[in-house]
Amino acid sequence: MALLFLWTNRANDMKKITAILVLLFLVTVYTQCKKETEDWVYCNCTIGSWVGTFKGDGNYYKDEETDAKPVNVEVVIEQFATYNLNIRIVAPDDYSATFYATKKDSIYYINVNTSNKSLVLNLKKKDADYKLTGTAKNFHMQVEPDTSYLVTDKVVSFDVVKIQE
Repeated sequence: MALLFLWTNRANDMKKITAILVLLFLVTVYTQCKKETEDWVYCNCTIGSWVGTFKGDGNYYKDEETDAKPVNVEVVIEQFATYNLNIRIVAPDDYSATFYATKKDSIYYINVNTSNKSLVLNLKKKDADYKLTGTAKNFHMQVEPDTSYLVTDKVVSFDVVKIQE
């Protein structure tokens, strides 16, 4: 009987300790959260808002590496027809790719997928300034006798601001 009483008290103590640890963890995470002080909002803008040169910072990953290499990134978007965009992503010495996109709506994002590369762009606006956040990837399919899978070759994620001309 005494053993059962000790076991019950020990289980209750463990629940209390677990609850305290979870509470401390949540308080720590909450106090470490960085609130975004900028007032960037997603831009449901016309195609002309996308056109221009954007420059900023990014992270570059090669093959299956998990450590990012900080890079400078330039995104140049040109309109070559009513709804068509030419998008060049360049991180000097590390990444360069060109994408073609169709933009017939004013939604804040562009997604481009091909057989060996992809691009995701989001356009944000603050006052008269524009910012692109995005990720560009190069990949290939690895085919083996019993399986095939996607292999990521290069990735650059970025946060770039439109250069006012």
